[in-house]
Amino acid sequence: MTDLPKTLYVILNHNIKQLTTIYYEELKYYQEQDNFKLLLLDNGSKARNKSHHTTHFFKKNMYFNGAIQWAFKQMIDNPEYEYLVFSNNDVILHGYKFVRTMIESMEEGNFTMMSPSLLEQSGGQNFWPIMHCWYKKEPRVVPWIDFTCPFIHRRLIDKIKQFPSYWRSPSYGFDDYCSIICNREGWKIGVNDLVNIFHVGQMTYREEYGILADDGLDFYTMQNKHRHNFDWNFAKSGLQKEQKELDNKKALYGRNNSLKMGRMPATPDEGYYKKYAPAAERQWFRNEEQERIYAKRQENLEQSYIERKKRERI
Repeated sequence: MTDLPKTLYVILNHNIKQLTTIYYEELKYYQEQDNFKLLLLDNGSKARNKSHHTTHFFKKNMYFNGAIQWAFKQMIDNPEYEYLVFSNNDVILHGYKFVRTMIESMEEGNFTMMSPSLLEQSGGQNFWPIMHCWYKKEPRVVPWIDFTCPFIHRRLIDKIKQFPSYWRSPSYGFDDYCSIICNREGWKIGVNDLVNIFHVGQMTYREEYGILADDGLDFYTMQNKHRHNFDWNFAKSGLQKEQKELDNKKALYGRNNSLKMGRMPATPDEGYYKKYAPAAERQWFRNEEQERIYAKRQENLEQSYIERKKRERI
């Protein structure tokens, strides 16, 4: 009999069959020993792109918006679960002791939300330095976590119950919303450097620039639409000021200065919130050379995309 509180673990899939299947299988064998229930929620995938491990599904793409609302309702309807994990599907990890280590850290430190540190394939790793591995022995207390693979305590779900029904979709921002609530309540948020996961990042849209996405949105259109809805949602909620303050707390700490990593500065070295800033200006780099290489790569990528779109219209 496990000594851990029970966890509901939801993997959300949209058209990424192979990677999702591997992810599910890395975890499925450890459910009993680590006391969690693993669900695979398919978000309107084409039939050929559904994993055979699918346990629940939407007939059409409900985006992150509809899926996380569904997961919160599962928690509300099933009080035996103490924790929720709501994970993207493009994640690679070692399943043994993954859930156990995260839950034990949350229990010991009385955390309300916690994320493993993230590795990614982009220049500078994850967009947010706060989510990098800083090699700390204990979980770092932070003001915000990225919702790639968040572990969420029931107390936050009981507080929120459901996100605002008027929020426009598709949109991100649920991580910001949850962090604002935690910070208001004085509930701890953490990143665990002892546990690392690899996140491919927006794989549905990046794969061949959206060929796998069935919503008519290519990668760049998707990014802009999400951002527009994000701004509208926080303005409508009356939370835009708090959200921008939160953005500065998760800001780019010390651009081109890897020596500053490993500690959380009291204030950002430079402000983050710069509307419509190019990707290279919103990314952490270890030096100026890496920034130049990244900017050139992005320029080539976007130019290739524009040229392909022109050819499609001919």
